Formats: sequence, structure tokens, C-alpha cells
Amino acid sequence: MESVLAQSFTDWEMIVVNDGSTDGSPQYLHDLAKQDDRVRVIDQSNQGQNAAANHAISLAKAPLVARMDADDVCDLHRLEKQVAFMRDNPTVGLLGTQIRRLGDRRSGLHSSFPTDHDEIVSALLQNHHAICNPTIVFRRSLFEQIGGYWEHNIAEDWDMFLRMAEVSRLANLDEVLFSYRFHRGSINGRRIVEAQLFNEYAASQWHLRRQDLPGTSFEQFISDHRSSRWPTSWLFSIDSHSIGQYRQAVAEIYSGRSIRGSMRLCFAMAMSPLRTLRRAKRMSGRILFGSDQSVVHADPVQDLPIVASRTERESSSRQSQPNVSTNPDDSVKAVAGKG
Repeated sequence: MESVLAQSFTDWEMIVVNDGSTDGSPQYLHDLAKQDDRVRVIDQSNQGQNAAANHAISLAKAPLVARMDADDVCDLHRLEKQVAFMRDNPTVGLLGTQIRRLGDRRSGLHSSFPTDHDEIVSALLQNHHAICNPTIVFRRSLFEQIGGYWEHNIAEDWDMFLRMAEVSRLANLDEVLFSYRFHRGSINGRRIVEAQLFNEYAASQWHLRRQDLPGTSFEQFISDHRSSRWPTSWLFSIDSHSIGQYRQAVAEIYSGRSIRGSMRLCFAMAMSPLRTLRRAKRMSGRILFGSDQSVVHADPVQDLPIVASRTERESSSRQSQPNVSTNPDDSVKAVAGKG
């Protein structure tokens, strides 16, 4: 929250949808809304993350919307630079940025996501990470045109990216404007495998739409995946578990557990060497075990504003998701969906 409030671009509104949270964060948000009239809090019963995000975005009035997770950190000039790019590039419908990884004790490793539309789409179709969802700014009119997020409460970003690519161009700024937090406890191996399956499902639906063919249900996709592609499915499962080990390795290293992180990295390499090397290369802005890793403080600091105290971050990281939108005069609304 602090990094949004501190943005150099100040003409925005934040919409936070409280989707039945009981951890005390709603009171904090309502108190914040009383102090800053740019913040709106909407309360609703448990309807799921995607329903909350769709609701928040439906309340936005400005033409640009940006998303951001609660425990991540924006660069001071993030909104200013993304709004300027969207204004100067009207054919771009969705824009991300490069990211910096944050852990409990360290930061470093910058991303090298592709900046070209065709390269981004190609990577997404191959189930390669090409855009970081909390960094995106997109045109609200196009989001409404494609029907918002799908009903599945997983991989909604992947599907949305591909559908946005059908009505506009995608891009990433070649600049680190966002710090993405890695929590060891938030990385679930089973969830990663499920997300990878839904990413492939989203890609399969993209191919069907390109051929003007009707879509299939996820259940039918899984049935086809298991029956007709068993060798590929076996390799897919190994690859997905490798991704989980890689993410756990990064989280362990950023938490100061370098030996355990190194072991997990070896496991990831053993299971899927090419994919692990590719991911490491994309995040090679800094040396993984280098001495220039910085310490992440729990309290706000001027050059790296932290969203909340450590306790508040951990309890709210699974609950809130901010987004941003802009008026024709380039005013921006930050729309936070409470997940």
C-alpha cells in the first residue's frame, strides 16, 4: 500500500474488494480510506479471487487499470512510466515491467522478460513466464471486450494475456519497476502443477479460437491430455515439479538459507535441466549468490517503501490485489481486488 501511496503519479484511485477477510486487514483498509479519499473499500462475501477482481475493475471509471499484489513493492515512478508508454503506444493493450525478486532477507535477480509482442505470445504459448501479473497496466475497454477473467480461480492471468493479445499488442518495459516478493510458505507444489495445466489449457483454447473452432471444457482437456499424450504428460509432470523446486530454491536463498536453496536448485536441474537454465538466465540480472544482495527491511524506507509490517504483509498477501486505471487526461485509478 505504501508504495502506491508514494507514487510520483498521484491522480489515481485504489479500489479494494474485501472478499470476506477475517484477518483484521479490512479495518486497516477502512481506516486508510478515511485518511485518503483516493482509497475505496468494497465489502462482499466469499466469491473468489477472480470475482473480486472483476468486481473491482467493473467499478473503475478511467480507461487504464493496473494490478498489484498486496505484499509487493512498486518503484516510485512505476505508474508514471507505464501511463506515459500507454499514452504514446495506443496499439498496446497490456503492459508489464521487469521485476526484482524479494525475499525475507535478500533481494537481487532482475528479470529479462521479452518486450516484443510476438516474443511474449510465443513464450506464453510454450508455458514460459513472459509477463508478471502484478506489474500489468491494461486498457479497461479491451478487458471488458474479452469478457474479463475466466471463471477458474487459477491461471486467470495467462488466459487473459492470450485473449488480450487477440485484440491488441502486449509489451513489457525493459526496466525494473516492481519488486516481487517470494514467500517460502506460499509456494505449493501441487498448486504449481495445477497452474501449469491451466496455462496449457489456456494456450489450447487460444489455438482453437485461432482456427474458429469451439472451445473445450477443462475436464475434456485433461482427459485428452492423459489419454493421447501420456509420454508428454509424464514429462509435463516432471517439468512442473522442477518449477516448484526452482521457486522454492529462490525463496530459500532469499531467506538466507543458501545451502538448502542450492540443494533444491540441484533437484530442479536434475529434473528439468533446460527449463531450469532458461529460468535462471531470464532472472540473471544479478548473481544469485553474489555479495551485492541487499537486506529487505520490514519497516518503510524512503527508497524502498514496504507495503506493511511483516505480520500484516503475511496475513494480507493472500487477500488483497491492487490494480490501476487512467482517465483520458492521464489520471490513474489504482484498483485493488481483495482476493
